[in-house]
Amino acid sequence: MNVSQYYYTNVLKQDFLTKFNYDNSLQIPSLNKVVLNFGVSQSTLRSLLPSLAALLLISSQRPYMVPSKKPNIRLKVKGGVAIGCKVDLRGKEKVLFFEKLVLYVVPRLKNFQYTVTDNNVFFKIDNLFLFKELEKEYDYFQDLSKLNVNLNFRAQTSSEVVNLLSALKFPATY
Repeated sequence: MNVSQYYYTNVLKQDFLTKFNYDNSLQIPSLNKVVLNFGVSQSTLRSLLPSLAALLLISSQRPYMVPSKKPNIRLKVKGGVAIGCKVDLRGKEKVLFFEKLVLYVVPRLKNFQYTVTDNNVFFKIDNLFLFKELEKEYDYFQDLSKLNVNLNFRAQTSSEVVNLLSALKFPATY
């Protein structure tokens, strides 16, 4: 069992039960999934391949391409053309990535800010070379766009999400 998973199951669940007075243990907030994606402005296979490779190295899971649903004249995008790549992390991969994010990546980010909506936390990572997996291949990954990260929680209110993030040692926004 992972350190953060052990801490969540043995310490945080008890704390949340006493703090928020839940009727059922399934009402305790938890991390549901982590979504990582790259949006590419010019959708060519040449610009998508480094993004796919970066997501594969960062998440250890196979990403998939996201097609456009409608044509957009302003962006010069036809319908059905790949406009980005995405990976959904659940289970062990989700916990391992979240731990890597909290321990290694987020503390090294400058001006880190995130947005909390109902059950989601959104933020972008500008410098992808904070991930050790990408440092070695600088030439191949130097032209990547920002990585969009979405942390999806199972919670009833956004205050529960903020409390869970602070309990999991996620840095606060200043």
